[in-house]
Amino acid sequence: MQFLLSRREFQRAAAQMFIASSAGLVGTAARAQARQVRLGTFGSIDAQNYIRAKDAIAGTFGPGVTGSFVTVRAGSEVISAMAGGSLDICNIGSSPMVVGYANGLKASMVYVYKSIVDSECMVVQGNSGINTLAELRGKKIGLPFNTSVHFAAIAALKTAGLGIADVRLINMRADQIASAWQRREIDAAYIWVPVVPRLTDDGGRIIFKTGDLADKSGLVIFDGLLVRDEFKQQSPDLVLAFLKDFEKIAQAFKQDPKDVVATMTKFLGVDEPAVMRSLNTFYPVPAREQVTSKWMGRPGEKGTGVEKTLQTQAQFLQESGQIAAMPKDWAGLVDASFVAKMA
Repeated sequence: MQFLLSRREFQRAAAQMFIASSAGLVGTAARAQARQVRLGTFGSIDAQNYIRAKDAIAGTFGPGVTGSFVTVRAGSEVISAMAGGSLDICNIGSSPMVVGYANGLKASMVYVYKSIVDSECMVVQGNSGINTLAELRGKKIGLPFNTSVHFAAIAALKTAGLGIADVRLINMRADQIASAWQRREIDAAYIWVPVVPRLTDDGGRIIFKTGDLADKSGLVIFDGLLVRDEFKQQSPDLVLAFLKDFEKIAQAFKQDPKDVVATMTKFLGVDEPAVMRSLNTFYPVPAREQVTSKWMGRPGEKGTGVEKTLQTQAQFLQESGQIAAMPKDWAGLVDASFVAKMA
């Protein structure tokens, strides 16, 4: 998912969305006083779409709250929408989250949406003779630049003693990788589901998963739930209500998928295997685990796993020219107060 967004683009998008959202607020006094929450969704099998499909906003937030859904396609759109005040809560990758924070976005990560384990993988051609990361030296690796897999690929290569000069990284959109793979134009690809199964069905072999970074380098790779700070300050009860409901839905995704499959196949118009692939690569982290030092830790705790990952990603983003300067600290981005209440 691409998240590259320059400071100028960020400011321009924020101004445009602020104007649009301000215009949308014009109405009766009753409408102005109504409590509302705007949930972002990537139009996929996520908790927000499940709530949408079930028409369960009232059950999540209680009476007197108006809920709406904003469909986004990339982390950069989440950043722009929150900067413009037209989006309150959404899941987002940790790298675009850092880009937004470094550019002055007033939003906080309040919950680990999921741990990325096997939904992103390094896949090699079956007849390439490549069995380890070290054997990728001099090989062509297709992947979308300025994305979470770009960061994960470089981190993975480092665990094998390889730098970017030791391999040939080729910038490709996710929808281009499968065709390049079929033409045998690349030796390997670092990409996410649902592209991964297309490569393995065509003889590819997985030699590394993003989740392996936890053991190899101590990095926990994750998507987080980001909340606009103004909304969080005005409606902390709604944030907590959503997180509690999300935790229940996440548990159902893993333990009782029958209803999820039936609901999402109908709502999204996709087949059951597609839903199950998504569910099988979804790894939620309960709040009781998120308050440990491996993840977010307790409020104010330093040196946590989440902080280490954000710091490492920020270094990568600065080196690749995607942010101008390293954030001085992560206190403004990581807010563990909600998971502390849930643990």
